[in-house]
Amino acid sequence: MLKTLNQLLGNQKKQLYLPIFLTIIDAIGSMALYFVLYLTVVDLLNGSLSESKVIIYTTICFASVLYRILIYRKGYLLCFTRGFDVAHDVRVNLGEHICNLNLGYFNQNSKGYLLNTLSNDVANFEGIITHALPFCMKTATLTLLIITGTFFINWKLALIQCALIIISLPILRWSNNLVKKYGTKKRNLSSKLVSVVVEYINGFKVFKSHNMTDKHFTRLLNSMEQTRRLSIKTEYKMAVPNTMYSIIVSFLTPLVLLSSSYMFSTRSFSSESFIAFMIMSLALTALLVSFEHYYIMINNLKLAVQNLKTTLDYKPLSYQEENFTLLNFDVSFNNVSFSYETGKQVLNNISFQSKKNSVTALVGPSGSGKTTIINLIARFWDTTRGTIEIGGKHIKQLNPDCLLHYISAVFQENVLLNDTILNNIIIGRPDATFEEIKEAAKIAHCHEFITKLPEGYNTLVAEGGASLSGGEKQRIAIARAILKNAPILLLDESTASLDPDNEAKINNALDELMKDKTVFVIAHRLNTIQQADQIMLLNNGTIEEIGNHDNLMNQKGHYYKMVKEQENAREWTI
Repeated sequence: MLKTLNQLLGNQKKQLYLPIFLTIIDAIGSMALYFVLYLTVVDLLNGSLSESKVIIYTTICFASVLYRILIYRKGYLLCFTRGFDVAHDVRVNLGEHICNLNLGYFNQNSKGYLLNTLSNDVANFEGIITHALPFCMKTATLTLLIITGTFFINWKLALIQCALIIISLPILRWSNNLVKKYGTKKRNLSSKLVSVVVEYINGFKVFKSHNMTDKHFTRLLNSMEQTRRLSIKTEYKMAVPNTMYSIIVSFLTPLVLLSSSYMFSTRSFSSESFIAFMIMSLALTALLVSFEHYYIMINNLKLAVQNLKTTLDYKPLSYQEENFTLLNFDVSFNNVSFSYETGKQVLNNISFQSKKNSVTALVGPSGSGKTTIINLIARFWDTTRGTIEIGGKHIKQLNPDCLLHYISAVFQENVLLNDTILNNIIIGRPDATFEEIKEAAKIAHCHEFITKLPEGYNTLVAEGGASLSGGEKQRIAIARAILKNAPILLLDESTASLDPDNEAKINNALDELMKDKTVFVIAHRLNTIQQADQIMLLNNGTIEEIGNHDNLMNQKGHYYKMVKEQENAREWTI
């Protein structure tokens, strides 16, 4: 695990050198107390303990305690302050790294796993570098010092101690393996539990309306029960090696007492050596028990460290150009193929070109690849084969964050932050003035309902936008795109949640927004995209038909049939 920690910390590990060093020399300082205790007991047995010696011993003890207070306080505070600083930097690096990952990382891992990684794992990592690691090293250092000291007193007894310690090492290894085995199971169950909780909360309205709250709450209870059972089973399993280890190291003092008493009775061991060895043996036993505590803590937490490393090892989207300027906004797909999973092609050898300031409409049945094309343009994913160019530049060579400065998007499901409406709109352009924000809101037809709210633009939006209607959330998302005013616009059913009256208003606003932009719009209502410069009908990951509305209608193919079906559907009455 130290190797993994070293990789995670990088150059930041230098900040931990001083606090760890201070905890180690604190351990060395504590040896003075054992030494004074030894001298005091020897003088008592020899009848040579005088007032002057008591004063000297007391002074040494006082100085040692004062030294330890100063060193311990400084080291303890540094362990926390520098440890928290390092953990903060790791959090920031992790967040920046995750922002550069493609959507595959989020699709491959459950919400519970992601929440565990971003919260619990980082907190556990923080616990390692602020608590477990420094004090484990301190305990290990003091243990080595005492064992070394016992060899100077009597190497035979010291070897007996070492033999007993060596016997206990496989038990620690056993304990470590159990932690690894059951820790992984507990983490998986914990991730599943968090996912079920999030699912239950997010879907409560649906479950309630279908009278399924009991059914899904039972599922939640079952997840909790599985977690409880595994936790109890883990403790039972861990109790065996932990108890065995404690028993073995606790036998250290009786064994040393028996052996040293025999050697003392045969005159091969002095009384001073006998006393010194017993004092060190008692101290060593206490340290070995303490070491187990920190060792188990590190083993429990090292899974978190490994998970963080796994996340950081996940390759982000690569690029060659950090900063660039796009002067042309033609978009071209050249023999593009893409699959979310190996062996399941979503796009098959797609090629087309969308000229600057043109509107390209994507239509077709669900699963045909419409949203995938939108995601590839924004470089949320990278193509499996083929190239995508914007303004003649291969987007795989461009910094994804810089590329997104040129792209605005409104999706079917828009996420609102648990923040004010103002801050939710200003995401589109953080440096925008309040007047510009209001103007964007007016164009998106959400200014009127915002001003009617208790605190207007400063009204706090509930988590996920739960306090707003679907249409209101959609209009705020459209206001973001209007405010950003990027030259490439991606619309994925952007009017899907609006009533007919508002849809007409928003369509007028979008007509203004789409002027002088390269637009890609996904639409299921075909009457809304008849004026598009080109319409692509996708089917099974291929372009089945492409052209403007009149051309496709004249071909009387799949598009023609879809238009007629929708015209007939509008004539239905109930």
